[in-house]
Amino acid sequence: MESAKNNSPEYPNRRIARMTVQPLPFLANEAINNLRGNIQLSGYGIKAIAVTSSSIHEGKTSLSFRLAKSFAALGKRTIFVDCDIRNSHLMSRYQVRKEGEGLSEFLCGKAYLQDVIYGTNDQYLDIIFTGGMAPNPSELFSGELFSLMLKNLKEVYDYVVVDTPPVNAVIDGVLIANQCDGTVLVVECGVTERASAVHAKQQLEYAGVKILGVVINKVGARGSGYGYGYGYGKRYGYGYGYGYGEKKKAPKKKKKLANSGKRS
Repeated sequence: MESAKNNSPEYPNRRIARMTVQPLPFLANEAINNLRGNIQLSGYGIKAIAVTSSSIHEGKTSLSFRLAKSFAALGKRTIFVDCDIRNSHLMSRYQVRKEGEGLSEFLCGKAYLQDVIYGTNDQYLDIIFTGGMAPNPSELFSGELFSLMLKNLKEVYDYVVVDTPPVNAVIDGVLIANQCDGTVLVVECGVTERASAVHAKQQLEYAGVKILGVVINKVGARGSGYGYGYGYGKRYGYGYGYGYGEKKKAPKKKKKLANSGKRS
């Protein structure tokens, strides 16, 4: 992060986090843009969007950050909030040097909101990093400061994209999603077991979370790359998928969520 300032009417003195973000192939970028469009058509007042998954390594952080960049590409004031305090890889993934305060410090009352908001290379995209490791994330997300933060951010930004921990791993993801306007659930094609995906969906529904849809991530990734698919509503839908990127090992033969066109 750099000490340079970025002029903003709301946060004129915020620091800049210079992030190294590789461009996506055309088809993958179009898939993200289509996801963005579907969210925009999901109803009135959808500004704070949580992105979660059933378990770890399903690609929710990469997808949620790309989604935030997609909103920013429209000239919409967007902020990305990394709420995966227990296990964030955002800074290392995008080669950002760790420095300064973040979400943990704000939720503990040790920093003001304006002190944990960073500008980025994109003039329309700001970011809040996780900050220090907290021993009690669930209590922090249940507290008044988190609700007030979301309320304030929604008043300033057009979109607030929130990356949460996996809902089947810890309760944090459900607590966070419950305070957002809508949630996207990410599952990995050919890897996520159906029972795990269904359990994550039920966890969110039991908490009264509005599920905007399901992203089938890494569609068409059979040894050749990554891709995205999108499904709507309460059932698991299978839309389009675009493969790209690096090779992967073939998944083990279990009953898993696959790009079959069937619905549960």
